[in-house]
Amino acid sequence: MEGKVIVIGGCPRSGKTTLSVKLVKSGLGFSKISMDYFGEAMNAGLHKYEGIAKDDFEVINTLLDKLVYDAEAYGINSIFDYCGYDFPPEDMEKLSFKDKLDIYFFGFSDDISADEIKYTIKHYAKPTDWISYVDDDYIGKVSKRIYEFNKELKKQCEKYNYRFINTGVGEKREIILNSLYDEIIASCSK
Repeated sequence: MEGKVIVIGGCPRSGKTTLSVKLVKSGLGFSKISMDYFGEAMNAGLHKYEGIAKDDFEVINTLLDKLVYDAEAYGINSIFDYCGYDFPPEDMEKLSFKDKLDIYFFGFSDDISADEIKYTIKHYAKPTDWISYVDDDYIGKVSKRIYEFNKELKKQCEKYNYRFINTGVGEKREIILNSLYDEIIASCSK
């Protein structure tokens, strides 16, 4: 049986990691790769070497290509979650094998404000999240950036016909993520 490669991109704090972890725990053998961890490791190691530049497209293209190979050759299920800043829908279009990926972009509704995003970031943060290490002004700046990126992400999803999922906040988010989880699990048994 051929494996699946699930790609979950989108806005920070939109539920990407929450869904990814749930899929890993599903018992279907999903492995999770997060660009957050990968990027941190690359930056930590590459700063020692002069002349090495990281090209996000080539890194992600190569990584996804290897995941597709493992899915086809060995039946391995994988999840790649990343912030959409690094690889927006317009970049996804450049992949020659994009039809072999199950792609989802997570974001927020059009009527959410930057202040509501800021509240969500702070209210639902875990003690280990980056939020605990920064001040309120920085969270405000990040919230504005997320707000602007969310609008652009939604436009690109519409333009390139990718699924944009308004994950909402609080209990609504949990319902939406559970529904998507059920959909993905069902698609794995086909």
